[in-house]
Amino acid sequence: MTVLVGVHGVGHQQAGRHQLLARWSLALADGLERAYGATVAVPDLDIAFYGDLVWQHHQDRGKGVLDGGVWEEFDDDELRDLAASMRDLIGEHELAAAEQLPSAKGYTRVPQAIVRLLSVLDTRFGPTAVVLFVSQFRQVRRYLREPLVKAEVDARVRGTVGGDCRVLIGHSLGSVVAFEFVRQNPEHRLDLLLTLGSPLGLRMVRERMADPGHGSSAIWGVPGNVSHWVNVRDVHDPVACAGDLTTWWPGVVDRHVVNQGDAHCAERYLGKRVCGQAILAAVPDLVA
Repeated sequence: MTVLVGVHGVGHQQAGRHQLLARWSLALADGLERAYGATVAVPDLDIAFYGDLVWQHHQDRGKGVLDGGVWEEFDDDELRDLAASMRDLIGEHELAAAEQLPSAKGYTRVPQAIVRLLSVLDTRFGPTAVVLFVSQFRQVRRYLREPLVKAEVDARVRGTVGGDCRVLIGHSLGSVVAFEFVRQNPEHRLDLLLTLGSPLGLRMVRERMADPGHGSSAIWGVPGNVSHWVNVRDVHDPVACAGDLTTWWPGVVDRHVVNQGDAHCAERYLGKRVCGQAILAAVPDLVA
């Protein structure tokens, strides 16, 4: 009987279910111990793995995202969507400042406006934020825009989430995929939907979701088959920078954490006390 199921985020195409399962299980055990105040066993967890279905050929960490060669696979529509997504996150004063930045030389494939916007994100969130944001953007966009890819990913999740699952944990893009499971499977009741570092508030994401307002008008302000929805984010996480999810689902309980040097890391989220508290409140017999 698997009570807990996790849905991972971007950047795991070179990994697999067993590798993620080991890391997530240990981190989650730490979060549960911090919440419980005593030693607990490593919880029984399963991972819905789909990383191989949203492969990105340009994912080369040895090359900076502003290097011209990284952009060869971007078409014009994708560049326009990327610019629009970044503008949603940047304040008017930052936009004005970006317009005054000198043109960067040598980026003939990348519109100068995008180079400037990327520079603003780099300044605000740190040197790794741009790579993370662009990687997230490409894989989320592919999941939402390519029906065959989305159908395969959704099928993987349905195949992993058995009837005994009471807690669904979605990190990063995985929170979008987990939300889609909730929407598509109203007969499956969850005691807890736990989202970590979620991009569900981004306009680019919401405009492409089948029903971005699903559950928002329900009596509890969350989908009817979800008893509790807890959203945890680091305010310095560039993927979750659209803000708290109560803006769109009034019944969500938003919690803030500090993940320090790796704001979007799944294991740092899972190891936090607030995650353990949310799970134990929903499934108190988990550590009995």
